Amino acid sequence: MSMEITTPIHVYEYLLRSGVALNAVSQRRFFAGALIRVNDGFGCIHPWPEFGDAPVAEQLRLLAEGITTPVTEMALRCAEIDGAARRAGVSLFDGLEIPRSHYSWSFATDTEPQMQRVMEESWPAIKAKGFANHGETIRFLEGCAKRFEAQNVRLRVDFNGVLDRLTFEKFIEFMPLRVYRALDFVEDPFPYDAEAWEAIRQRWGVRLALDKGWKSGTHGFDAVVVKPARRDWRIVAEKHPQQPLVLTSAMDHALGQMFAAYEAAVAMAEGQPVDFCGLCTEHLFEKDEFFERVRSPGGFLEADRSGGGLGFGEVLEALPWRRL
Repeated sequence: MSMEITTPIHVYEYLLRSGVALNAVSQRRFFAGALIRVNDGFGCIHPWPEFGDAPVAEQLRLLAEGITTPVTEMALRCAEIDGAARRAGVSLFDGLEIPRSHYSWSFATDTEPQMQRVMEESWPAIKAKGFANHGETIRFLEGCAKRFEAQNVRLRVDFNGVLDRLTFEKFIEFMPLRVYRALDFVEDPFPYDAEAWEAIRQRWGVRLALDKGWKSGTHGFDAVVVKPARRDWRIVAEKHPQQPLVLTSAMDHALGQMFAAYEAAVAMAEGQPVDFCGLCTEHLFEKDEFFERVRSPGGFLEADRSGGGLGFGEVLEALPWRRL
C-alpha cells in the first residue's frame, strides 16, 4: 500500500540470536529486524522471509518510498498507539489483563530445566515445533505426556504445513494414547484444504488450528492463530467469529512481543473468545537489555511499564537512531 510519509521515521536495526531453529521451515539462528520511531511512538519490523516477507533492508527501502507491507503497516500502527500512550504518560496495559500463554518449547536448551520450569510454574500448555520427521515429534510429545500427565498440561504442535495429509494421518495413527489424550491442537499440519482438514477432524477427533490460509478458511479448524505483528486480529475475528483466537508473538523483538500482548489483552477485554496464547517467547533468544526486562512465570506475561506505552522507555531512548 502506498502512503505519503509526512512525519520523519527513525530506525534502529537489530539482530536477535537463538540457539536453535525456531520452526520447521527455517534453520536460521540469527534474525534481523528493525525498530522504528515515529514522533513519540515505537514499533517493530520483524520479517520472516521463509513465509514470503521481504528482508528487513527491503522493508525499510519500501517504507522510505512510502510503500507499506503487512509487516510495516502493523509496525506503524504499533508506533501510533504506543506514542499516544507515552504522550499521555500511561502504560498501554493499564486496566487490561494479558491472556495466559502456553510455553514455547526451546530445543536449544536442556530438556530437564524446561521440564522443571513447566512443572514448578504450572504452565497450562506446551507448544512445540513439529518436524518433518514426525517420529521425532511423537517421541518428544510422549516424554512430555509422561512427565506432565498428573498436571494435565496440554500439548500443542505447529508443523508449519511441512507434512502432507497421508504423513499427518500416520503421525496420528502411531501416536501413543497418552499423547492423544493430552493433545490440545495441531497447527497447520499440512497446507490448508477445508475438506481434507474436516475429514481429518471427523476421522481422528483431533483439533486443528489455522494460521496460514486464514483468509480462505471456511471450516475444518477449531482455532485461528493470529500474529498482531502481521495482521489485525479484528479482521480475522470478523471472518471467523465462531473460532477462538490464539494470539502470538512473531518470535520477534521484545517490543513486538509486548505489542502482541497488548492486542491480545484488548481482544479479551472486548469479549473476543481467546484461547491460551503464544506471547511468552523471550526465552527463545539470547538475553539483551530488552529481553532482560521480560518475565512470564507460568504463562503470565508481565508488562514492562517504564516510560509508558509498551515500556522499555529509557532503553529505547538510548538507542542510536538514524533517520530513514
